[in-house]
Amino acid sequence: MTLHEWASAPVLGRELLGVDVYHDVAVPMRDGVHLSADVYVPEGAPVPALLLRTPYNKRIGEVEGYAHPSWYARQGFVVVVQDVRGTYNSGGELRPFHQEAADGYDTIEWVAAQPWCDGQVGTYGFSYPGATQMLAAGEAPPSLKAMVPAMTGSSYHEGWTYHGGALQLAFVLSWATGLGRDQAVRAGDAEAVDAFDALLRSPQEVFARLPVREALPPELLRYAPFLTEWLDHPDYDEYWRAVAPKERYDAMGAPALHVAGWYDVFPEGTLENFAALKARGEAPQSLIVGPWYHMPWTSTVGEIGFGAEARNLVDEAQVRFFRRTLLGEKSGPEPAVRLFVMGENHWRSFETWPPESAELRLHLRSDGRAGSLNGTGALSTDPPALHESPDVWPSDPNIPVLSLGGRSASSAYLTPMGAYDQQSEEGRNDVLVFTSEPLTEPLTVIGVPVAHIFAAADSPSCDIVTRLVDVHPDGTAINVSDGNVRVCWNQTGVREFEIAMSPTAITFDTGHAVRLEVAGTSFPVLDRNPGTRMPAVNARAHELRAVTQVVFHDCERPSSVRLPIVR
Repeated sequence: MTLHEWASAPVLGRELLGVDVYHDVAVPMRDGVHLSADVYVPEGAPVPALLLRTPYNKRIGEVEGYAHPSWYARQGFVVVVQDVRGTYNSGGELRPFHQEAADGYDTIEWVAAQPWCDGQVGTYGFSYPGATQMLAAGEAPPSLKAMVPAMTGSSYHEGWTYHGGALQLAFVLSWATGLGRDQAVRAGDAEAVDAFDALLRSPQEVFARLPVREALPPELLRYAPFLTEWLDHPDYDEYWRAVAPKERYDAMGAPALHVAGWYDVFPEGTLENFAALKARGEAPQSLIVGPWYHMPWTSTVGEIGFGAEARNLVDEAQVRFFRRTLLGEKSGPEPAVRLFVMGENHWRSFETWPPESAELRLHLRSDGRAGSLNGTGALSTDPPALHESPDVWPSDPNIPVLSLGGRSASSAYLTPMGAYDQQSEEGRNDVLVFTSEPLTEPLTVIGVPVAHIFAAADSPSCDIVTRLVDVHPDGTAINVSDGNVRVCWNQTGVREFEIAMSPTAITFDTGHAVRLEVAGTSFPVLDRNPGTRMPAVNARAHELRAVTQVVFHDCERPSSVRLPIVR
């Protein structure tokens, strides 16, 4: 077959876009199902192809983050954008994650065999399209020569569906609702589409519905049955191992550019993918981390503007990467790791993640009254005294501490994302607030902050939530990093926890202060722990119990936060 015999006339020709566009090309899978793809063919084909596989409508092409596929085609690549199985114009049924390894392999090899492709395939895409790349790469397709997985996971259990044992409520419910809506559109069920739209217009009502297992009404849950599967597997079991990229690193041999955001919901997974594949040494790996949340990638993230350098630079970086890996062009030396350092609002280059650092340990201190901004909580390099009183507070899931910004969901209008002033919640006595003295010189933190907490509770289960905060001279308190752990108290007494918080890069400027918050809830980012032995997703409103929680900071139980300091 020649290039001119490959398909019927293009939908849009080169006189309009500079490339030929073919819509709804049927791509056969090994089981006989056909997946639908749009193909953008530039002048000069055959050339390398770039593949984007998405459940979010191939015609959109993830324009929330990237230039239109026609722009990429004009850079000298064929671009193929495909609806994954069971979405939009593709055949089969959608079962998130579990279908992408085989379908990705088959699509890559099909693309490589077409007359407009020179046999080399690169992949790109963020979020779920990042998952489609990583899962296909785990099958080692011979024609996969480069990939750019952005804002995705190393496991779709921890760091995606669950975090620290808690359900990532806002993200999971909003994502399942969006996927369910798309399935209702596909089925032509106008009534269900309207019902999904009503849920998406009032996401806080969905997040507040109990039990979580029934947050989607039965008549709508039929369009999102995968939500039940996710809730039925709260632990990292074979269900999740079967679709975890980190279980298949040994099969991945393509050069990769990994893209993450400090306020994204998935930074840990993307950074783990980079570090593990770089350590494997099979192919070059590089990394870009901006100050961005999940989408869009802009210089203003929540309430903070990070300046002109924080703009979305991924299109240019991807094209340079693909030209280097697929076309053999030399674009000059590029650092392995580029990190946007917030506070400085500039990019820094490193050879690895995390970069070399020194540890600064700040001890939690108070006279037992660290609750709220009105309290006596402090962070100090001085260790605590022998008999320093612990902090005690009630954590009530009926009146949870609200998540202000952070890494909350997949769309900013569903629940606030990014950098936000925390003072309104810091006024609560059920939020412990530990603040350093104002800094006399800048302090740069790059890496993973770790909260080391000695704690106790009077219930079978509770959550410990920590948040690192940049306190400005005027009192504005901007969230930087967060972490959590869901605790089952199988024995009484004090337990010790190391809570790895979200990765970050920030310079706390002179006159600013470092703050650590400790609380028992963060709603709606995390689901509410009922304070009993009952699984949280099964708890009804009348079954939620207030928990008395204790944080110790004496010489025998010195709670602290450890910060990775980079000069």
